[in-house]
Amino acid sequence: MLKPVRNTTFVALVTGMVALAVPGQALAWSCQSQYQKAEELIDRAEKLTTVNTDSRILSMLEQARGLADAGIISHERASEGHTGETGKYMHGDAIRKAIWAQDLAKEAYFLLTDETY
Repeated sequence: MLKPVRNTTFVALVTGMVALAVPGQALAWSCQSQYQKAEELIDRAEKLTTVNTDSRILSMLEQARGLADAGIISHERASEGHTGETGKYMHGDAIRKAIWAQDLAKEAYFLLTDETY
């Protein structure tokens, strides 16, 4: 029979492992929300651009838009029936591109407004 201390320790370990695993699973299924967030950030920054906006900022926004689009393509290819390691890689690649696009859009927004998003 297990001692109460061991039983409590076991429950705590299992709970901790589940708590660590859940965010990873949630991130794996968040492709669409990551793209939507990237698109919103890019649109918000693009609305602030003018004719006199620095070309480096405009280039950053173009790069963010391209990354978001490339991520959507990666997601579609991963969803076309790829399973196993290929599917995991493609979904991970899609998430990385969406987050990278968000970061570029946030940086452009900061450069345009001096405000953090």
